[in-house]
Amino acid sequence: MTAVLSADVKGYSTLMGEDEEHTVNTITAYRKIFTAVVEKNQGRIVDSPGDNILADFNSALNAVNSALEIQGTLGTRNAGLPENRRMFFRIGINLGDIIHKDGRIYGEGVNIAARIESLADPGGISISGDVYNQVKNKVGHGFEYMGAHTVKNIAEPVRIYRIALKGETPGNIVEAPAAEATSFLEAFKSYLTSKKAVLPAFDATGLKIQQEASKTDPDTDAIEKMITCDPSLTSHVLRIANSAFYKGIKQVSTVRAAIVRLGSREVANIAILVTQKRTFQSKDPYINKMMQNLWRHSVGCAVSAQWVANRSGLPAKSQEAFTAGLLHDIGKLLILTTTDEIKRAGAIKQHPSGDLLEEVMDNYHTVYGYALLRTWNLPDHYCSIARDHHKADLKKNDDLMMMVRLANKTTNSMGIGLKGVEPCVLVVTPEADYFEFSEVDMAELEIKLENSKVFS
Repeated sequence: MTAVLSADVKGYSTLMGEDEEHTVNTITAYRKIFTAVVEKNQGRIVDSPGDNILADFNSALNAVNSALEIQGTLGTRNAGLPENRRMFFRIGINLGDIIHKDGRIYGEGVNIAARIESLADPGGISISGDVYNQVKNKVGHGFEYMGAHTVKNIAEPVRIYRIALKGETPGNIVEAPAAEATSFLEAFKSYLTSKKAVLPAFDATGLKIQQEASKTDPDTDAIEKMITCDPSLTSHVLRIANSAFYKGIKQVSTVRAAIVRLGSREVANIAILVTQKRTFQSKDPYINKMMQNLWRHSVGCAVSAQWVANRSGLPAKSQEAFTAGLLHDIGKLLILTTTDEIKRAGAIKQHPSGDLLEEVMDNYHTVYGYALLRTWNLPDHYCSIARDHHKADLKKNDDLMMMVRLANKTTNSMGIGLKGVEPCVLVVTPEADYFEFSEVDMAELEIKLENSKVFS
């Protein structure tokens, strides 16, 4: 466990724009102060790019004492400067695991320190709950609890405290409000790790039908039998087969006729849609509305990913693309079903706000989606897509991932999802470039999406 201190200058770009030479001279002098104080407290400056400074210490107390001395010294220096030339650092401190490599540090502990720093006041110091527990009775300053905050790709919210500096009156000096113990995030995580947790069930029927349909010589009798064994699935397949999207001259009245008209692969897609949609339902109107929007997005991605596979000359991957598109955001479904459960169980008194629920889904759906698909024992490529489809670094030659990423961007750009329209020039995206798609191609995909609403 290492104490990590992260600092940056508030409004650095503005200072540079107004007087570059003076700003460079000031930050150079202030860096020297940082270095001297950190080393005096048995710490080490690890990195200092631009206006950022990163240091590590063998104890939380040394890190906090350094921060207090630094802010005190810089405060005195700033008092002697014109108001518009004063340079205020924000400092965040965390205690956590880090990785040392080539003289630098990496890992969760560093990421959390940077997040805490971004929430600190200019000229102020904020610390994590773990640091607070180490120093609360060892420094002559008060503390103000600032709440629990989410950090991207970190499973648990982080408690953050602000240190009251000289001349300040401390705010609420508490370890954590009683209500925080039953906050949404804590109740959410507590439920998922308990024996009471009921995960969404995966109906394997649709996947089995799709696997059979994907064979070079599919067994039509086996596909028909798997569908007709489920009356609900049968009725849905016939309804969709007779919809405007597929409708022929004569009405389809049997599953066998549907397979003949649509083809076994298309019927397999309908089957997996029908079986999966059953999990996107809630008696709670608030949750159910979100689930229906998520379902429309999932279906849109399934149809889009399959279209991309066929248009790009990779029809052998079209069935996998369809399923990967349908399941890529399954972590959001887990979050919504869990929210529904803990509300009904009384673990939370009211629904989290839309903004909070959206933040939780954005930060955690890839982690939980991967875990859920692993629990369902689905093939690794589906699990990896659920986990990695938002990552910035793109793997070469991962056709299936690129199909889903392009499908996801397309549906979002058309407002088919939880957030409304997210403007995007699709033809210039790395994914469209990967498949060498033109503006005409992307326009055809959008038309395909419009016509696919029958599935929703």
